[in-house]
Amino acid sequence: MKLNKIILFSVILLLFACSKSAKSDKKAIARVNNSYLYRSDLEGMGSGLSKEDSATQVSLYIEKWAADQILLEMAKSKVGKKESEKIERLVENYRNSLLVAAFEEESIKKELDTVVSNEQITEYYKSNKDQYISGKEMIRCHFIRVKRNLSEVDKLRDWFKSENKKDFEKVKEYCLSKQGINFVLDSDQWINVEKIAEMLPEKSLDVSSIKTDRVYDRTEDDYLYLFKVFEIRERNSPIPMSQVKDEISKIIIQQRSNEILQKFRKTAAEKVKSGKVFEKL
Repeated sequence: MKLNKIILFSVILLLFACSKSAKSDKKAIARVNNSYLYRSDLEGMGSGLSKEDSATQVSLYIEKWAADQILLEMAKSKVGKKESEKIERLVENYRNSLLVAAFEEESIKKELDTVVSNEQITEYYKSNKDQYISGKEMIRCHFIRVKRNLSEVDKLRDWFKSENKKDFEKVKEYCLSKQGINFVLDSDQWINVEKIAEMLPEKSLDVSSIKTDRVYDRTEDDYLYLFKVFEIRERNSPIPMSQVKDEISKIIIQQRSNEILQKFRKTAAEKVKSGKVFEKL
C-alpha cells in the first residue's frame, strides 16, 4: 500500500512538474530492456481529471506499456525468420499505402473544386434520369390523423380546410402541441403512397381516384382523417430533381475527386512506359 502511494506521488510529480528544458522532456521514465517510454509519450494523458485520478491512469498506462513490450519481445523470439520477413513486408506495404493515401488526400484538398452549379446538377439529372425511378407511387400532401375526442378538433378541421396561411400555422401548432397525432405538413416533401395508406383506414386510399387540391375529410371509429393532395407521381416517373439535388452534388464532387486521382495514376503509368525510371531486370 505504501509502495503504491509512493508510485502515485512520483507519477503526480512527473505529470505536473514544470519542464525546465527540452532535454528533460526526452528523459525516459520507464524501460524494458532496450525499449524506453518517455515523458512526451504521456502528454495530455489524464487531462480534466483530478491529480489522483490522473496519476492512477498514468500508472496503469505505464504498466500496460511494460507488459506489451515484454509480450512483443516474447513474440520476436518465437516467430521464425520466414514469418518475420512476411510481417515486415506487410508493414512496409501498409506504410506505403498510408503514404500514398496521405498524398492523394492532400492533393484533393488543394485541387478539388467543391462548388457545383445548378446547371451541372440539372445536366447530370437529365443524363441519369433512369437511375431515379423508384418504382413506387409518390405523393405531396398534407395529412392528419387525430382522435376525435381531442379538444378543438372541430377548429382543427376548419383551419385545415382554410386557405389562410395564419390558419395553417395554427394547424402546425396544434399538431405539435398534442400527443398521438400522425401528420404530414411539408408540401414539398415526396412521400411513398404506401406510408400514407398505412395511416388511413384499410383500403381507403385509391390513388387513381384522388384529385389534387381537394380536401378529404373522413371520420371512422375514434379518428378524424384530414387529407389534401398537391401532386401525385406515378411509379414509373423519376424522383423530382429537388429531392435528389444534394445527392447529385455529392456524386459530382466525388467524380471530380476520382479525376484528380486518375490524373496522378496516369502520370505514374506514363513514366513506367517511358522507360526512364523503370526497367525489367
